[in-house]
Amino acid sequence: MNHLKIDAENLRSLSRLYTYPEKWPENGDLHQIAATNDKKWGNTSGESRLQVLQNSYVNLFINALPEVPCPPYGSFYLEGILMGQSTIQVKNIYHEYGFQTDEVPDHIAVELEFLAMLSTLSTHDPVQQDYDFLLNHLRQWLPEFFKQVERSDDIGFYKKVSRYAQQVIF
Repeated sequence: MNHLKIDAENLRSLSRLYTYPEKWPENGDLHQIAATNDKKWGNTSGESRLQVLQNSYVNLFINALPEVPCPPYGSFYLEGILMGQSTIQVKNIYHEYGFQTDEVPDHIAVELEFLAMLSTLSTHDPVQQDYDFLLNHLRQWLPEFFKQVERSDDIGFYKKVSRYAQQVIF
C-alpha cells in the first residue's frame, strides 16, 4: 500500500488544467506548469489566447478527425472501450462518498479531483484503500495518455500540463 498522499492542491490544479477551459487558467495553475512565457500560445491576447487553448483542448480530447488523439478516459487505455468495467469500479467508489459528476467517471480531470478530495480525508481504511486503488488506476493508464499528448499537442500547453502531472503522480 502507498501510505503517502499527493498534495491535494497539486491534484486540484491538474484537475482544473485537464478540464475544458471556459476561461484562461489561473496564474497559480499556470505557475505550476511554468507555462506563462511560452511563445507559441502565451503571446496572443485575451480572447484569441483562450480560443487557441479551447481549440487545442477540443482537438486533443474531444473531437478530431479521423479520431480523437488523446481520449482522457482510463477505460480507453485499460480496456480499449469507453465506460468499461474499470469505469464502473471508479464510479462505485465515487458513489460511496456521495461524489457525483456529469462527466464520464474515469475522465482524468474527475479522477484527479476525487483523488484530491480523498487526500484530505483520514488515512485509515477504507479511505486509504480507495485512495490507493484510484492512484494505482491512474498510474496504469496515464503513461500512454501522456505519450499521446506528447505526440499530438501542437501548441505545447497540454504537453507541459502532462509533464507536470507526471512529476506529481509518479
